[in-house]
Amino acid sequence: MDQNQSLPTAITDLNEDSLAHCATFLNLHDIFNLATTCKYLRQAAYSESIWQRLFRERWQQLLPPLDSSVASGGARDAYLARLSALQQFKFEDPLVVDMLTEPEPYNLMLLDRDDVFVSRGSSIRMMKIPKIFGRSHSLTTLNDHNARITCMRLFPLTETSLFRSEGKKSGNFLVTSSSDHSIRLWWKGSCQKCFRGHSGPVSTLSDKLLGDGSSKVLASGGEDGTVRLWSLGSSGKRGKSALKATLHGHEKPIKLMSVAGHKTSLLVSIARDSKVRVWDVTASSTIRSSCCVGLTSLPGAPINIKCHESLLYAATSSSVVAVDLRTMQKVLTAAAYQPFLYSFEMIPSKSLICTGGRGRHILKLLRLVEIMSM
Repeated sequence: MDQNQSLPTAITDLNEDSLAHCATFLNLHDIFNLATTCKYLRQAAYSESIWQRLFRERWQQLLPPLDSSVASGGARDAYLARLSALQQFKFEDPLVVDMLTEPEPYNLMLLDRDDVFVSRGSSIRMMKIPKIFGRSHSLTTLNDHNARITCMRLFPLTETSLFRSEGKKSGNFLVTSSSDHSIRLWWKGSCQKCFRGHSGPVSTLSDKLLGDGSSKVLASGGEDGTVRLWSLGSSGKRGKSALKATLHGHEKPIKLMSVAGHKTSLLVSIARDSKVRVWDVTASSTIRSSCCVGLTSLPGAPINIKCHESLLYAATSSSVVAVDLRTMQKVLTAAAYQPFLYSFEMIPSKSLICTGGRGRHILKLLRLVEIMSM
């Protein structure tokens, strides 16, 4: 070989900083492959900048201080330790922030971005989760109710003209029902509206607002067996003119309510006797029961209900059944439990249902497209 001819440049001729910069464009699998090639490339693949970037991208936060117990071995060790803990289903994030509360259990919980709402008895605790690890959290107590809180819901501000005077609307507002016969609307840590009309405890609220545009209404169900519709655009803090309609028909206290997915004017309610009624609120301009457009009865005690498109998924006692709201006929048994079903939730956007029974839980994927074509 001619001594004057230059040798081809190899990847190992690059310095470690250059290799580390190139490796920042690789995914985790490729970085592992790079580390197995040779000692020189492994040293580049173990660069702090690479693993700090991976840590930040996966968990949307910066690496803890290097003098902490989590990151004392460097960015790579911190990343792998956290990944290992999560994949082993330890259900404890190494960077979890503990928020100290009272030892008694809470009844209800809602998550809203960086806020956590929990209720116990007649009070609500609003806790703001710190955005940066190690920062103390804030705690606000809401005490306007006079009896046990029975239901909590979050609704987008963009779906109502309730707070129009505040200019640009963003975020959610909280709605709670209580055994003190009232419904309260909360925003920015204070009660903005109070609705009264039920002759007994308010047991549940609709999971969505009914209707379209800015004239949406809230539905509530009570121990008095009535469904009440409330206008969120009513004037006055006490909401004296908020009651839009009272719907009669149930013989027992109302347990659960859900808004249909294919038509936002349809409200589904189920009472403690597991009798289901479907209401069309566009026909509720007068206080009467003629807006009931569907009836059916389900076996067993109601656990939970969720609507997806034109289907109602109802969990009662030991099974989850799907009812077509257009025909009120059962079209599917989605899950079955023996001897008893304790809990049921649904994530329609992911076509998932989650059920809980004695000693086990099931996460089930539903082919909703195929079901809808039945």
